Amino acid sequence: HEFIETLEHRFGKEKAEKLMDIYRSHWMKESDFDIIKSFDMNTIRLPFDYKLLMDSDTKPFKLKDDAWEWLDLTIKIAKEKELYVILDMHGAPGRQSGMDHSGRVGYNKLWSNKGFQDQTAWLWKQISNRYKNESTIAAYDLLNEPWGSNEKNLKKIVLKCYKEIRKNNDNHIVIFPGHTSGIDFYQNIKSVSLNNVIYTMHFYPGFFGWGSATPYVHAEFLLQGLPNWVDKMDEFNSPLLIGEFNVVLKNAGGGEMMRRYYDFYESLHWPATMWSYKVLDARGGVGDGTWGMVTNANDITYVDLKTAPYNEIRDWFISFGEMEISVDKDLKYWLTTKNKPAVLDELPPKPPSITKPPFEDPLPISWKVRDIGRPLKGGQKIEDDSWIFYGGGDDIWNTNDQFRYAYKKLDTDFSFSIKIDSLYNVHQYAKAGLMVRKTLNPNSAHGLVNIFPSGNTEFGYRSSNGETMKADSGPQIDLEDARLKIKKSRNIIEFFVSGASTWEKIGELNIKKWGKSFYVGIATLSHDNSQLTKAQYSEIDLDY
Repeated sequence: HEFIETLEHRFGKEKAEKLMDIYRSHWMKESDFDIIKSFDMNTIRLPFDYKLLMDSDTKPFKLKDDAWEWLDLTIKIAKEKELYVILDMHGAPGRQSGMDHSGRVGYNKLWSNKGFQDQTAWLWKQISNRYKNESTIAAYDLLNEPWGSNEKNLKKIVLKCYKEIRKNNDNHIVIFPGHTSGIDFYQNIKSVSLNNVIYTMHFYPGFFGWGSATPYVHAEFLLQGLPNWVDKMDEFNSPLLIGEFNVVLKNAGGGEMMRRYYDFYESLHWPATMWSYKVLDARGGVGDGTWGMVTNANDITYVDLKTAPYNEIRDWFISFGEMEISVDKDLKYWLTTKNKPAVLDELPPKPPSITKPPFEDPLPISWKVRDIGRPLKGGQKIEDDSWIFYGGGDDIWNTNDQFRYAYKKLDTDFSFSIKIDSLYNVHQYAKAGLMVRKTLNPNSAHGLVNIFPSGNTEFGYRSSNGETMKADSGPQIDLEDARLKIKKSRNIIEFFVSGASTWEKIGELNIKKWGKSFYVGIATLSHDNSQLTKAQYSEIDLDY
C-alpha cells in the first residue's frame, strides 16, 4: 500500500501504474518459470493483491480496464511450462489483518465492514467467471493468513466466497484458510454443501510457531507434530495444503530437511508450496540461508522511493530482471536428487521446560513487576550483582504484547543501561531487552531494544496505543559482551546496543504525545507461552 501510494503521490496515478508494470515485468520473467521447473516443482502459488484487479476502494465492484493482464500472462506462461497455478488472494479488500503481508500495515477492516466483505466475495465471483474453465488453475486460495478476527467471522466470509464461486458452476478446488488456532471451527458445517474443498495451514517451526530454528525442532515436528495433523485430516476426510513452509537456515537442516518435509507431504498426497521463490538480500548470495529458492548474487543498491527521480526508480525496477541470480544449490540438490535424506534418529529426551518460576524474590525499592497481557506467570531471582527474570508470553509484536516487565514509573530524563549475561534459548525470537512504555496495557505505545538468543539485536516500537508494531534490525553481537541502553532527553528517547566498548544507536522515538509520565524497565519474553525463558542481567544502571 505505502509503496504504491508513494509513487502515486509523487508522480500521479498513470505514471505510478506504468512504474508498477515495469516492476512486475522485470520481477518475474519466463526464465524464472524455467528455474522453478528445474527444482522439479509442478505448481506455483501465486500471491496477488486485490488492487491488481480493482481500481480503488472509491469505486467498489468495478474492475480495472486491464484487470486480468498480469494473472492472464502468468497463467499463460505456466501453461506453456506445464505448471499449475494456485490463485492466492494475499491482500483482500479492507485487509484481512493489520500485518504487512496483507498489503497495508495497521489496516484491518475486512471483518468490521460489510462493504469490504461483499467486495471480497464479488471479486472471487469475477475471478471464477474468468477462470472457471481454465485447467491450469489448480485451486483458489481464498484468503492468506486471515488472522485479523476470530474463527466465527473467518468462517462466515470464507463460506460467502465459496458460495459465489459455486454459483458459477465452477468446480475448481477451493482452499479454506486456517486460523492461528487451526481448522477445527470448519467441522460440521451444515449451512452449505461442501465439495472439492481442502484446507490450508502454514508451518514455520523455529520461526513463527515454537522452539528455536534447530534440527531438533524440525525433527520433533516431523516425528511428533505432523502425525497429529494426519489424524486431524483423517477426521476431515481431506488433504491439507501446506501453503507456506521453509527451514531457511542451513544449520537448521537446510535442503535435506526441506526434502524430508516434501517426502512426508507427498506420502500423504498433501500439496505443499514453500515460501518463497525469490527474495532479495542487501548482501547478496544464499549464505547461511535464505527465504527464497533464488536470491540476488551480488550486493544491491536500494533506491529511496520518496526522493529518487522517476527515471532512477524506473531503472532500478528494470535492474531486477537483469541482475545475476544465485540459486540455492543445496535446496535444489535435495529437491531433485534420487538419493534419500538420512533417516531421522529417534528424538532424545526433550530438555525440561520451565513452566513455573523457581524464584519470586521481591524487587528493590521503587521497582515493580507485572506480567503484561496475562502470560504464563513469571518470576525473578534478585541478587546484588545480577537479576534473573523468568518470563513467558507469546510475543511483543503487532498490536498487543504479552511478556514479563520489571519497571519504574518516571517523569524525567534518564539513562538506563544493562548487560545481558544469558538468555535461555526456548525460541528463536525469545527476547531480553530494555523498554519504555506509555502505559502498562498490552496495546501500549512503547520502544524496545532487545537481543535474541542468536545475538541479533532489534529496535521495535509502537508510536501510539493500538498501532501495529514496527521494527528495525540492529547488529549481531556476542551475548557474552551484549549491552543495551536507552536514553531520554526531553521528548526524544534513543536506543543503543554495544558488543564491546562502542555504543551504536539503532533507533529513536519521539514521545511528545505520551503525556508527562511513562514506564521504563526490563522486558523478558519466551515467545512460547507454554514455557518461561530465563534471562540474566547485570551492571544494571538507571540514572535519573
